[in-house]
Amino acid sequence: MSLTILPKEQFELLFGKSNDFVYYLEKNEEDYKYIYINKKSLQLLSEDAIGKNMTEIMNKGQYELIIEHYNLALEKKEQVNYEDYSYVDSEVRKYETSVLPIIHDGKECILAITKEISFDRDLQDKYLFMRSVFFNTFLSTVLISSDGRLLEANPQFLQDFNLDIEEVRWQYFVDLPITSNQEPEQLKLLLKEACEGKNLSSKLLSFVDKEGAKRSFSATFSPIYQNDQESTVVGIFIILQEITDFLQQEQQLRITSNGLSNFKYAINSTAEVSLTDLEGVIIEVNERFIEQSGYSREELIGNTHKILNSRFHSAEFFKNLWDTIQNGDVWRGEICNRTKLGVPYWVDTTIIPLLDEMGHIQQYMSVRYNITQKKQMLTELRNIEHMFRMITENTSDLIVITNEDGIILYASNAYTTKLGYKDEELIGQFYTKLLTAESREIWNTEIYNIESKNNSKIELIHKSKDGDISWCECNYTIVNDYSRNRGSRIIMVAREITERKKFENQLLFLAFHDSLTQLPNRRYIQKEFPILLEKAKIKDQSVAVLYVDGDNFKEVNDRFGHEVGDEFLTEFGNALSSSVRSNDLVVRLGGDEFCIILTDLVKNQQKRNEQVKLIIKRIKETLEKGWMISSHHFKPTTSIGISFYPDHGSKLEALLDCADQALYATKSMSKNNYKFYED
Repeated sequence: MSLTILPKEQFELLFGKSNDFVYYLEKNEEDYKYIYINKKSLQLLSEDAIGKNMTEIMNKGQYELIIEHYNLALEKKEQVNYEDYSYVDSEVRKYETSVLPIIHDGKECILAITKEISFDRDLQDKYLFMRSVFFNTFLSTVLISSDGRLLEANPQFLQDFNLDIEEVRWQYFVDLPITSNQEPEQLKLLLKEACEGKNLSSKLLSFVDKEGAKRSFSATFSPIYQNDQESTVVGIFIILQEITDFLQQEQQLRITSNGLSNFKYAINSTAEVSLTDLEGVIIEVNERFIEQSGYSREELIGNTHKILNSRFHSAEFFKNLWDTIQNGDVWRGEICNRTKLGVPYWVDTTIIPLLDEMGHIQQYMSVRYNITQKKQMLTELRNIEHMFRMITENTSDLIVITNEDGIILYASNAYTTKLGYKDEELIGQFYTKLLTAESREIWNTEIYNIESKNNSKIELIHKSKDGDISWCECNYTIVNDYSRNRGSRIIMVAREITERKKFENQLLFLAFHDSLTQLPNRRYIQKEFPILLEKAKIKDQSVAVLYVDGDNFKEVNDRFGHEVGDEFLTEFGNALSSSVRSNDLVVRLGGDEFCIILTDLVKNQQKRNEQVKLIIKRIKETLEKGWMISSHHFKPTTSIGISFYPDHGSKLEALLDCADQALYATKSMSKNNYKFYED
């Protein structure tokens, strides 16, 4: 349609002075664009609306009903009338709108004329009003039954409180999740009064929205009567107008007013405050300033701050201070002053230029906080830190500090000299980088249980950058990490004990091994045998115990002497060890008596016996080759008694006893032979 169908001049002549609200709009896809609006309509819309779509200047609740009727008029190509309601300035107003379709050359336009009309609040009118407000207002509105159940809620209410009407319909309104702990009783009382026919307005209520925030509303409760019988209330219509921002602003004003008074009291109680003129002459001081300086008010006022000069700072320091504040900027720094008695003290100082309404500097206000104790404490801390570094950098002990995750924060010089790392290669790395795989597991276990400990001692194996191994005895202490106000730090002092560990390991070896042959001894097999049996149980296997006795050893000892005899026993043990499998165990029981433990044997007697016979055959072949001692060649023979687990027992001593009995039976018949134990 060409806009000349209804020129602007003609629109103004027809509707410019009308008391009705008149709008001329063009359909724009699914929307409507304002072309003209009359003067009366400016009460609801501004001139900025012209040229804009309806959805740009109205909320969804408003434009959906209007567009519905505009579309209907264009569809029917005839005038459509409808009524709606609006909630303006806490007052309900009723409107009747006539929609005239204007269609030309494929263009579709609407001329809408809206009149405000009076209405009676009968049940039908209230229902229409309620329905209109429900789906068109930005206010949250609900309809409650006379027994307090939720019947209906508009989209705004459901959106504000993230509710699904199908889930909450027929629930008691006071039980909805939007009510806070303090609200149900007040709500019950208001609903009761409304059910008694009372119109309630401006009632302050608080609800919790979908974000969990508490929001305040001014609530209106309007009873709905059955027909004209005002004695029978069939429902309650509630309109909620949010006033959260208003209440917060009001509260903020109260807090600000009270806060200014408290702020002044707090400043005077904790800080030294002084006012000076542009030349730095003191014109006012508070009591705190007088107490700290030791001067009287009369001695201070009319003087400058030079009266407090400790001569600690340079002239350049004060020149920079004055240049800053005379430029209108705030100066902040630490100043060392001196009391009337000559005692120095430090103050954290802020000097603020005070401006008049024209922006010119009128005075300077100085706010000072005494930090003498803080400065002393920092000096002491620096001295302690210096001492700590002197100790750590000149000790051979390995000193490290990590966080609770084991990340290195500090490492002493000993780490760089002993382990070959640079500082930058250690700081920020996990402490486990310096440990062997076995010790990493130990350290990680300590870290995991760190919360249950204050201090502890562990032994860790360190590995240098070049791969060298060193044992360390580590004492660590857990302290709070005050720099982060949370977490912990681990301070650990480690002392190298490599030589001690070698000696301890040597003693441990001697305790469980034969000093002559270096083979495991009886004590060793008593410790290890239960472990071997447990593995055999799990694998459902058998274990053989061979009691081995060298034939005619006494003759070797008597003929060639004890030195040759000792070397003979050593070679005999070596021969046995080289003849068995890697998973078998050769033990010297004493003298020329040895024990061989054969593992991973099947339980089938015939196959098991064949396995043992094969190993005995290798032993005999090795002994047959013999060895040379002091130009003498020895080819010894041996007698062997054999018992089996689980056939002959589950204890080492019982199996040794059975094997010994089989050995005795072998020697009774002939030497250089073997025999299986028989029950």
